[in-house]
Amino acid sequence: MLNTHGNAPAAGTARGAGEGRGEAPDREYSTEPPAERLLARLEKVKRTGAGRWLACCPAHGDRSPSLSIRETDDGTVLVHCFAGCGAAEVMQAVGLELRDLFPPKAPDARSPLRPGQRWVPRDALEAVAHEALLVVVVADDVHQGRTPTEQDMHRLAQAAGRIRAAAREVGANV
Repeated sequence: MLNTHGNAPAAGTARGAGEGRGEAPDREYSTEPPAERLLARLEKVKRTGAGRWLACCPAHGDRSPSLSIRETDDGTVLVHCFAGCGAAEVMQAVGLELRDLFPPKAPDARSPLRPGQRWVPRDALEAVAHEALLVVVVADDVHQGRTPTEQDMHRLAQAAGRIRAAAREVGANV
């Protein structure tokens, strides 16, 4: 399957006024699944199996596919460039952000807990899994010799706090 859409932003996404000034962007998430949103912006996309593709990496001058894309059961998208580009570089090259690798929350997603409420352990594990994946992405970038941005470090600290909070909610003494 060859992409003819180029690298134009996908329809259904909007960027807010805060973007571009160092502020967190206000934006609506696309209703398009993360894998489809990414694949539409890549060149020479080839399906290699169920939920798996190869494509040319947009972060470097790729002539033959070196970017592996995998969609997990929950809709999260994993990307790996065999030439060494980080996930953040790949996403930036197509006009997306790391958070675009994750499916949007359902409209009926749980709201934050009120004082005295407790998490259901399964919900805590799901939250930990999402935060741990973010930690892995940043760790891989560091391993590849890339320095995390201030925004990356802030999000990493937030992930660590959420992981600790989830552990405390299920009775761990951390």
